[in-house]
Parts: sequence; C-alpha cells; structure tokens
Amino acid sequence: MATKAKSEQAPKSAPAPAGQPSPFADAFAKAVKLVDSGKHAEAVKALDALMEEALAAGDWAIKRRAKVYRALAEAKLHPAKAEPADAITEIQASLNRRDTDEALKQLEKALKAHPAQGNLHYLRAVAFAQAENAEASAESLKKAVELDGDLIFQWHMEPDFNSVRKSPLFAFTEGR
Repeated sequence: MATKAKSEQAPKSAPAPAGQPSPFADAFAKAVKLVDSGKHAEAVKALDALMEEALAAGDWAIKRRAKVYRALAEAKLHPAKAEPADAITEIQASLNRRDTDEALKQLEKALKAHPAQGNLHYLRAVAFAQAENAEASAESLKKAVELDGDLIFQWHMEPDFNSVRKSPLFAFTEGR
C-alpha cells in the first residue's frame, strides 16, 4: 500500500510590493560596496549577517545574491595558491626559450635526484643538441633510450635535433 509522504514546503519569499525595494536592499548595497572597495573581511561579515536575516525573512533572492558576493569576497580574502611548476616543466620552459645553460643547470640537479628517469636524459640530449654538441647529445640520448625505448619516437620528430641528427654518433637510432 502506498502512502503519501508528508512534506513541508519551504517558506516562500515575501516579495516587496511592486515598486518598492526589498527591505534588505540597503544592507545588500552596502555589502557590495565593501566587496568593491576591497574590504573583503568586513564584506564577509556583513554578507553573513545579511544571509541570516534574509533566510529568517524568507527572502531567498537576496540570500542567493549575498551568497554569490560572499563567495567572491572569500576568494579575494583567501586566493588559491598556484602550484609550483615541476622540474620537467621548468626545464622544458628553459629549452623553449633556448636558454640551454639554464636548462643544463636544472637538468644536472634533477638527474642527481632522479638518475633513472629517461625523460630527463632525453631533455639533456635536446639541450646539448640546441648547443650543437653532437657528442654529448648522442650520449644522453643513448642513455634515455636505454631507460625508455619509446623516447626514440620522440627523437625522430624533435626539430631541435636537426642540427646534429646527421652525425654518425646517432647511428644507433637507425632502424628503430
């Protein structure tokens, strides 16, 4: 046998009479002014109080608007911290800027911490290729491919190797 569940209806917002602003309009305007003027801590307090009063009075429209501005003030008060870039991203950025000296400095540090990471040896090979040091580039690429054989495909497509690619030092890449 099915039974009807009793449900309570949420109180409806008592809209202001036509042509008259909400009784909370002035408080809302002052709170928005606090947000706009950069007084975020004060704005959060004012908006919290306003949301409580609007909730008690059943003015859902003002409560929703206040909630939006409160979130904005809170975000300004406690901005999200950016994640620091990882070592590989920093190295790639240096290589993209053609700052090979900086990239090699970062790579030496990263390779001391993670000597078995093939992608670090690959990036080192790229840096040496940018510096047109074919011998060091080939040596680093050989180590990278030993650690991660899939890096050979990246080598074939990497334009930074174009200046050293024809060197006989890269013969080990033939047929792979």
